[in-house]
Amino acid sequence: MRASIRVASQFRQPLIKFIGKRQFPSQPDVPHPHPQAPPDFQRVFGAQSSSTSATAKSESPKEESLVSSYSQFWEAPPRYWNYRAHVPEDAEIESIMSGGASST
Repeated sequence: MRASIRVASQFRQPLIKFIGKRQFPSQPDVPHPHPQAPPDFQRVFGAQSSSTSATAKSESPKEESLVSSYSQFWEAPPRYWNYRAHVPEDAEIESIMSGGASST
């Protein structure tokens, strides 16, 4: 009992150490693939990132029509929001509510 009181009374020293003040970068990082990524992905990533940065700067009405955004979920195609679970029939619900005993 005395050991637990002694341990409880000691000051807890956290194991994590923070070094210095937090510094935020002045410019955002340049996107790049992971160094261990496959070579074919690194080539594709370089091509995609260069084309993405070029198209992000020049927006046109034509590009806006290709992008689909929905303010409400039911405006999206049914494949994104349609409920696919099994809906039980009335007889099945009745048998569940009766505890599984058959009424017939």
